[in-house]
Amino acid sequence: MAELKPITVTTVELTAKQYAAIHLCVPDSGDADLDAMIRRAQRERLAGQMYAGMIAADNLQSWEGNNVGGVSHVAYVLADAVIAAGEVKHG
Repeated sequence: MAELKPITVTTVELTAKQYAAIHLCVPDSGDADLDAMIRRAQRERLAGQMYAGMIAADNLQSWEGNNVGGVSHVAYVLADAVIAAGEVKHG
């Protein structure tokens, strides 16, 4: 097995708001680049959960022709819908 070499990690100062945004996965850090990364991570996580749920439901015939690409597409569509619904201001 190859020897693992240590890596150097640069310490980055985060504001309390940035730290909370990262850990809560809420794109409200005040930093546009960080918020974009949080949004992408949020979308990827939700799509993965949607995909797993569709696979677990064992009813793939109803999901876009029962193929992996079709199921993945639907998972992202559903994830986007969940994110959009969460951004709607209620009341």
